[in-house]
Amino acid sequence: MRALRDRITYANVMSTLALFVALGGVSYGAIKISGRQIKAHTITARNVRPNSLGGRQIKERSLGIVPGAREAALLDGHTAESLQVQCPTGTVPVADTCVETQAHPAAPFHSAVLECGEIENIKTPGRRLPTYQELTMALTHQEITLAPGGELTSEVEASSAGQPLNVIFVENTLGGWGLTPDSAAGAKPYRCVADPLN
Repeated sequence: MRALRDRITYANVMSTLALFVALGGVSYGAIKISGRQIKAHTITARNVRPNSLGGRQIKERSLGIVPGAREAALLDGHTAESLQVQCPTGTVPVADTCVETQAHPAAPFHSAVLECGEIENIKTPGRRLPTYQELTMALTHQEITLAPGGELTSEVEASSAGQPLNVIFVENTLGGWGLTPDSAAGAKPYRCVADPLN
């Protein structure tokens, strides 16, 4: 015990006491100081532990683009707008094609095919009649309504020898279909589809 008493000096006692006071003061401050007692704009980045603040404490809309992430808004140098399907005027994107919003007047199948083929755009020559699936999908689009009497598709069915082809036409928005001959008597409204411009 005497050896221990010889080592206890005034400096040792004071340094130990100072350590307990310092730790107690930090603990007291952590318990007693609230966010209301801190003045606005007095805490700087140096006073905040890394990764201690999240979405609840930060208005994320107020943050700018992180300098190293400026390319994150691009995909191989392209913006989101440039990657959206771009259709010719008078058409809307439906699945992977562009469908005309207005139906053409009734015509036989062979005339409709020729009329669509004569409509050109910059990148692809002409248009075509839609498949059954393309037309039924297009009818779900808010800008497209089925023409009275149904509309022609590009799908045909063989008929008996010497008779005109039978053409599948969509007769209602639920996808109901019928057959009509490729003749003046079987003329139906139609709309053309085009490939996207991009």
